[in-house]
Amino acid sequence: MYHRIPAALLSLALLTACGSSPSTKPSAAPGAKSVTIAISSDEGTLTPFTNQTGYPGDNLVKLIFDTLVVARGDDVAPLLAKEIRTSDNKTFTMPVRPGLTWHDGKPLTADDVVFSVEFYRENMEGDSAIDVRPVEKVSASGDTVTMTLKAPDPEFPRRILADMAILPRHLWESVEKVSTAGADKAVGSGPYKLTTYDNARGYTLTANPAYALGKPKVDTVKVAVIPEESTQFAALRTGEVHMSARVVPPQQLATLERQPDVGVVKGTEFASTLLVFNTTRPPFDRPEVRRALAKAVDTGDLVKTALLGQGTPGDPGFIHAQSPIKGDRLAPVFDAEAARRELDALGAKPGPDGIRVLDGVPMSYELLVQSSSTDRLRSAELIRDMLKNAGVAVKVTALDSDSLDAKVWPDYDVRKGRNYDMSMWGWSGPVMLSSGRIAQLLASDPDDGSLNVVGFKNPAVDDIIATMTAAPTMEARTEAARKLQAQIVEQMPFLTLYYRNGAYAFRKDVYSGWTWQNGAGALNRFSLVDYKLG
Repeated sequence: MYHRIPAALLSLALLTACGSSPSTKPSAAPGAKSVTIAISSDEGTLTPFTNQTGYPGDNLVKLIFDTLVVARGDDVAPLLAKEIRTSDNKTFTMPVRPGLTWHDGKPLTADDVVFSVEFYRENMEGDSAIDVRPVEKVSASGDTVTMTLKAPDPEFPRRILADMAILPRHLWESVEKVSTAGADKAVGSGPYKLTTYDNARGYTLTANPAYALGKPKVDTVKVAVIPEESTQFAALRTGEVHMSARVVPPQQLATLERQPDVGVVKGTEFASTLLVFNTTRPPFDRPEVRRALAKAVDTGDLVKTALLGQGTPGDPGFIHAQSPIKGDRLAPVFDAEAARRELDALGAKPGPDGIRVLDGVPMSYELLVQSSSTDRLRSAELIRDMLKNAGVAVKVTALDSDSLDAKVWPDYDVRKGRNYDMSMWGWSGPVMLSSGRIAQLLASDPDDGSLNVVGFKNPAVDDIIATMTAAPTMEARTEAARKLQAQIVEQMPFLTLYYRNGAYAFRKDVYSGWTWQNGAGALNRFSLVDYKLG
């Protein structure tokens, strides 16, 4: 149960940046005039409604826009709020810190917080938009905001308050179409201001001199868009960029760790890599087919071969063993002989070319994969070979990120359908860290299942989700999550392939202040700001 949480608790237990080999000259102090970060694709105008990805897009948004509280391990600590108070996990009272201002100099007030909640309620669009439907009522009295939920929710501070970027009412109340909000609306209260944006070249963020909650450790953060993985890390080696927002490819990790002036920060990576099935398209609309195909995939071999051991095989029930939800650890489903037996039992007999025929249709499918991801490309090739051993033909099709998204998650709206057989896919760390976000992967109602890119529908699963998300305690939610894990294994709407080890490389001769935050990796606000929140 969440009670009074004073600001003094923000003594974050973050991992410090580290490299495995000594540098030939002293590391730079954890402060710098300018740092260049490489990202893989354009992230829009960096408002909470226009960034394109959860990572790194939302991480960049959170440098510009602050939240009421911040995640701290499995807990939270106050940020814009001086404290949060609750006795029942249903009514939350939060006084807003005095003296806060927006980037344009106007004061940030409790009225902005109330406006933000109501604005999100009317505009549930974009990767960083927040589902505030659990909030029944929000009001302000003086500098204090009170939010009353429809039902008790022990995860509310972390799931919503720590994720909801607060908006300036005076700039956003006239916005009618949030998906087209321009860079002029990227005005927050955070430690950095967006000063330039070019959709092909990237961004420039400058330190906010009026930031009252701490001191930015870097004066200028430049963000360069470099789509190709190899080009990003080549630029890191030469010093053209000073940090890559991509996880270091396993094939390059040892080499980078040996290079003078390059450091690597590591931690538990909650991001997932999945093999997703389009459950609205035959034969993937049949759970027995999905289960059989999943049993043909050796996730341990994917980790060994595609990741060179730098990862953990996925739990078939999806939930990471170190997630705050703390589900069961389930045994792998891989069993090549069982896969063949189950396909035989379905009447899928091999044709003249060795490819099975199911219901008169050859079992030949397309597997989509992001062209810029080395480990996913290699994994897709391995999955192709594994399924071939089971008598199923797979054509691997590599697409750029935008083209892949357009087929799997068009306009980030599951209501718009999907156009694929199978795809390599993944979710950033925050999806793993709350039961509400996990529920969004599977709920039939598109309002509740906004991340349900597989089109999965199952009444029994919906009942478990309703129980889980309504449970008033974490213990009850964990118990429901265990039942959900069992259903994921039974229904197999997707197969969790692996969780990569978190490893991010940086130039320690330029800036050595990178730290780890669970769910956000190394590119997070604590890496770039010395917070003083006493």
